[in-house]
Amino acid sequence: MKNKIFKTQKCIILVWLCVFSFHTAFLSLAAAKQDNPIQKEKEGVAEYTLGKEDVIDIAVRRHSEFSGKFKLGSDGKIQYPFIGDIDLKGLTKAEAEKKISGIISEYIESPEVDITIAEFNSKVVYVFGLVAHPGKYKMQGEYMPVREAILAAGLPREDIAALRRAVIIRPQEGEDPIVKKVNLLSLLYEGNLNLNYDLKSGDIVYVPSTVMYKVSTVMEQVLGPAYRGAVIYNTVDDINNNNN
Repeated sequence: MKNKIFKTQKCIILVWLCVFSFHTAFLSLAAAKQDNPIQKEKEGVAEYTLGKEDVIDIAVRRHSEFSGKFKLGSDGKIQYPFIGDIDLKGLTKAEAEKKISGIISEYIESPEVDITIAEFNSKVVYVFGLVAHPGKYKMQGEYMPVREAILAAGLPREDIAALRRAVIIRPQEGEDPIVKKVNLLSLLYEGNLNLNYDLKSGDIVYVPSTVMYKVSTVMEQVLGPAYRGAVIYNTVDDINNNNN
């Protein structure tokens, strides 16, 4: 029974090593084929621009009838009192203040408009794989450093996450996605900030598992109690051999 389990283990290991090698080669080839634009941006190069589902707080001094909270619809417009739809999509906060001030100047002399972004909803990045909390994370700027995204998702487990083989994937409409490798071990634990690339809305960070963890997980799913029993047997056997 023990020999049969070990033979099955070897077969599964070989299959998964082949799959893993192909997957790694594919990502490397995809990254090599791109003139990769994923990089570190200059500090303060781009202010947050408004988009659908963002919520803004407009305050017009001394004119509460023009003040309030407004949500940008799927078309990037707000429904503003006395005016109707105003398109704010793609504008910075300062640009939106100037636009609204210009519109309501027909009704108010020298309006003073202040806008606060109450909810950042239009821009998100995704973190998947071996992190504590995989999912989507909202951005409060045009870019989010990859380190910030990983910390938001919870640090990867060093024992089962292949930190050197993490990738950033940037989807492109009508084209192949851009793929860039990022060594999270060097970035997170060695302080190499040159690898702290800036993510754009829609980017995906994927933290893969180690080969042995993949193999172990699949074997446990396939073999169930038999595999767990073999692992326990081997562990006990190793302990007994070390004690002798």
